[in-house]
Amino acid sequence: MLFLNKYLKFTIFFGVVFILNLLFFVYLTEYRVVAKPMIMASLIGFYISVERRQSNAFILAMIFALFGDVFLLFTSEVFFLLGLCCFLGMQILYAFIFSKESSHNTKQLMFSILVAGIAGTLLITYIWPGLGDLKIAVLVYCFAISSMIVTALNRKKSQRGYYNVAIGVMLFLISDALLAITKFKTPFNGADYIIMATYMLGQFLIVSGMIEAHSDQS
Repeated sequence: MLFLNKYLKFTIFFGVVFILNLLFFVYLTEYRVVAKPMIMASLIGFYISVERRQSNAFILAMIFALFGDVFLLFTSEVFFLLGLCCFLGMQILYAFIFSKESSHNTKQLMFSILVAGIAGTLLITYIWPGLGDLKIAVLVYCFAISSMIVTALNRKKSQRGYYNVAIGVMLFLISDALLAITKFKTPFNGADYIIMATYMLGQFLIVSGMIEAHSDQS
């Protein structure tokens, strides 16, 4: 709530980007090529403009996500794999950054591993029969996103924005899990909207949480 009040103008702007990305699934679909890259482009610009303790690794992670969004606009298998690689890079960098702010609390770490382990195991078990030649690639990707979740949940809870980041990575997991289910298992009506909404909100919360955490240290 503090973040929303402090950065109200950007929050409203991102809200417009959020709504347009959902509307363009049905109306003016050709504008998705503009609206979707705006998700991460706006977050990158915002981060650079307000963060006084910028992390080059965090900026690079967001750039990977931006390219991943662009590649996933296309439907071919090659572009899907390129998008997968970009988000893999993002997750590795996010995990690296989050790990530098570890709580060093054994119980918190074990809880984080349990959450990531259960979520990853359930997802892989469910979609495994449909993975075909992508089994190894998806396993590597699942390990990366699990690492991101563990390191995010294991950050110091005393930091501002801790729950923003924690909820953000869980929303990202939901988005990716639904994307995997629709691609490799069972497509369902409305999946695109839920995938996009959870992804956008997840990225917004991660970025806002990191900005809040570092503002606490400024």
